[in-house]
Amino acid sequence: MSKSVNIVADIGGTNARFAYVHSDSSELLGIEIFPCADFTFLIDALNAYIERGHVEQVDQICLAVAGPVESDWIDLPNNHWAFSRAELQESLATHVTVINDFSAQVLSIDGLTSSELKWIGAARPHGDQVKAVVGPGTGLGVSAMMPSGHILPSEAGHIAFAPTSDHEADLLKILWQRYDRVSIERVLSGMGLANLYWANCVLDGHDRELPASGVTAGAFAGDEYCGKAVSDFCAILGSVAGDVALMMGATDGVFISGGILPRLISLLDEQTFRQRFESKGRFSEICSEIPLGLVLSEHPGLSGCVEALRKGVRC
Repeated sequence: MSKSVNIVADIGGTNARFAYVHSDSSELLGIEIFPCADFTFLIDALNAYIERGHVEQVDQICLAVAGPVESDWIDLPNNHWAFSRAELQESLATHVTVINDFSAQVLSIDGLTSSELKWIGAARPHGDQVKAVVGPGTGLGVSAMMPSGHILPSEAGHIAFAPTSDHEADLLKILWQRYDRVSIERVLSGMGLANLYWANCVLDGHDRELPASGVTAGAFAGDEYCGKAVSDFCAILGSVAGDVALMMGATDGVFISGGILPRLISLLDEQTFRQRFESKGRFSEICSEIPLGLVLSEHPGLSGCVEALRKGVRC
């Protein structure tokens, strides 16, 4: 191609997703997914994408990364990559914008089609209030967008896990054997599924381990402890989504993104999920009126990067 393009990338803990767009379009082209473990440095992955032949001339690059982006040096907590934005920009000889991956997620919300959203409950957005995204994947991301369009990035995935039942309190006691502090990311992520499986097994006197993929497969196959882990995961996620609605003032909706829940959608008890979202004591009535949506879009982070470039969002 002779026309310069913008490259967008969604850098998670496990995979890096790349695409390019023309400056006058939001259509994602040349989508590639690279395992982060295949590259020593982020710039190696970027160069590999460029060398695939998708791109000849790059105008701008927007990276959505799973970690804090407030300083020039960016060290990803769930990934071995670390880099200086200024050095990356100099090496690539093009402008580089870096945003938090969940800033990208929340930027994508307004562009989702009806087929890319599944609503849980009857409430729908009004369009003029705060909205938030909660996303369990390799880690747990949380972000919010103000009515003005300004993004409030956060590391709310690292707040403490707060049980809401005797069973969850028992899980927490087991998990304290593994972690001095149990954050919600320790239960609402890929490792979270594995932790919940292990904790449920230990509660019944068994010391068994499975990776997240094994827990998911076991739940579909009818395994008792895998099923318990998935049930706990979904229930706790419902509660945390309601907590995020309150802490962010997200009365225009909480949207569940990330790679895990769409795979479990046939196992999701929607009534329990909504009930846990709304069960907030004196604020239950308020939460009952807040929209709760499940994002089904395949690449919301990439779409959010495109929107960031369109709006001129900077690091």
